[in-house]
Amino acid sequence: MIVDDFPQEFPRNSFTINVSPADLHEKILKSIADTAEPFTNAISSHNKKKWNEDSLTQVFIGQNNFQLQKLFLSLTAAAQYRDIHDGTRGIPDIFYSIVEEGKDHRPTFIMEAKRLPTPSKDREKEYVIGKTSDGNPNGGIERFKLGKHGAGHTHCGMIGFIEKNEYQDWFEKVNIWITELFPTWEKSELLKLEEMHLYHNHYKSEAKRIADTVYLDHFWIKIL
Repeated sequence: MIVDDFPQEFPRNSFTINVSPADLHEKILKSIADTAEPFTNAISSHNKKKWNEDSLTQVFIGQNNFQLQKLFLSLTAAAQYRDIHDGTRGIPDIFYSIVEEGKDHRPTFIMEAKRLPTPSKDREKEYVIGKTSDGNPNGGIERFKLGKHGAGHTHCGMIGFIEKNEYQDWFEKVNIWITELFPTWEKSELLKLEEMHLYHNHYKSEAKRIADTVYLDHFWIKIL
């Protein structure tokens, strides 16, 4: 006989998150930071040796979801968000959303992923600025600045997979690329070091949009 594992009084679809948006944001950032070490271990022990942005992101999301489970929240990370809430055309690489039966939630947090360095010289500055094959602006930070990513959000993120050189090398290089865009871009849009850790570094910046500002958390993970 099959026994229903849920007692009659158990509300099967009544998951709630009793935390403020600010606290939920901090928990997501903590989960990302906590993912750096197991993600690095998963990559280094993997049979696959040649990685691209999508495959690195896939492994990161898998490890990140394990960290999210430890929060005991009905929250998940997933890939390639199609914006069915705010209607933006961009497709960010990672999004975090509350999961609830019978209801679709607007993402709580979205991230764009980039490899450092990029796979080709003509895309060298893609972490900051870039162009599609049609000539449209398409860089990582640039997408948030133009509202292609993050419409309706005040906090978003970037993840950088460092495959060559050191954190400081990329910190200086990315900020040089931003400085080259002055005065169209502003000094507050430069990256600032927030925290240094064994398996990742955390930086912060702003992206000034026409009507507002989006605050970006940058997590860089070395996978040399």
